Amino acid sequence: MIKHVLKIIWAQRRNNGWIFAELFIVACALWYVADRLYVDVITWNTPLGYDIENTWRFKLMKLGPSSPSFVPESEYASDQTADLLKLMEQIRLHPAVEEVCVTYYSCPYSGGNSWGNPFPVDEDTAGFSTHKSLQIRRVSPEYFDVFRVKDLQGRSLTSTIKKAEVIDRQVIITEDLEALFFKGKSAYGRKLRYDNSEVDVPVLAVSCPVRADEYSKSEPALYELLVGERMEESVNDLGAENAELCVRMKRQLSKDEINSLLEETSERLTVNNLNVYGVMPVAGLRDLRISQRNAGQCKQLSLAVFLLVNAFFGIVGTFWLRTRQRRGETGLRIALGANRFRLKEYFFSEGVLLLLLTVPLSLVFVANMIAADIPDTYRLSNTAGRFIVSFGGIYLLMALMIVAGIRLSIQKAMAMTPAEALHHE
Repeated sequence: MIKHVLKIIWAQRRNNGWIFAELFIVACALWYVADRLYVDVITWNTPLGYDIENTWRFKLMKLGPSSPSFVPESEYASDQTADLLKLMEQIRLHPAVEEVCVTYYSCPYSGGNSWGNPFPVDEDTAGFSTHKSLQIRRVSPEYFDVFRVKDLQGRSLTSTIKKAEVIDRQVIITEDLEALFFKGKSAYGRKLRYDNSEVDVPVLAVSCPVRADEYSKSEPALYELLVGERMEESVNDLGAENAELCVRMKRQLSKDEINSLLEETSERLTVNNLNVYGVMPVAGLRDLRISQRNAGQCKQLSLAVFLLVNAFFGIVGTFWLRTRQRRGETGLRIALGANRFRLKEYFFSEGVLLLLLTVPLSLVFVANMIAADIPDTYRLSNTAGRFIVSFGGIYLLMALMIVAGIRLSIQKAMAMTPAEALHHE
């Protein structure tokens, strides 16, 4: 039957050529859009590596001389670090608060801009350097409880820090950085060093990969633990008022509830000249960060729907009209005793086979696009699964459109009487 259908397609090549061209162009356009959407969907659904539910960022400021609560320098009995730690502890004592942490440019969705050039130091990787700036997240140990950051086995990193009794100068690296530096070997017990520094920094643990937002892939990064001298250095260099005080609540609170909480605990929110002047849900930071990307994604999705609707009506209409124009042939075959089921199968096979003939040319197009590095391979590499879903899915969808167009027209043609069929002929 296939050989017979191929002969018919060749005999009608002048008319079929235009249909072939239409199918080829539509297939290429739909594949490109489907591939982009597939990458976005997979990236969006990849775990972020942290949880921002019920978390808030407290905004800090230093009171000025004009404030009634200002503490003059002559009466100042502590330093910035002590004030910040005391403020953390006072907030933690509230019954609605689960945990509090301090970060510098490291709160999720804050667009942290702290970078460095660390490299591994050991026998196997001596002298190795990525010559690439990697993101450094400066966080207190409680950060991993506030944002539920786990190690590769899904265990709490806070318990690991407590077991190790961290005092100073230790880091936790992400799985991406472990793979980059140690090439499949474990990073536990290894040491890192920063450019222009002679101090070796021990790797305490390895965390799961962490992504900046839902549209980004995970990047190699490390966490500097703000304890001991490292905390004092950071506070003195960057200022206590510039710290990000991140708080996880025990339950979800509305804006009115969080404002009431702040009013109730207003005395606890000031330590000397360090004061909490506002709060913002981390989910709000998320909305601000991805709002533009969401708008772009909506445009892309609208374009995909528009293209798909046009393809549907174009393909269904083409094959409906093509089958309708062959009513005489259809009726004549029935009048001569053709099996109706086999006749349907013949028309469906002809349409689908015409689509399949575009596959080799479409594969050439896809190969050229990949060679030109046009598809997004940064967030998701080219894999067999990605190709099957995007390319195979589009051809399956187009095949269904062809079958739908033929079916709409063939049903009426097959209802003709032999006399009517001979009249058409």
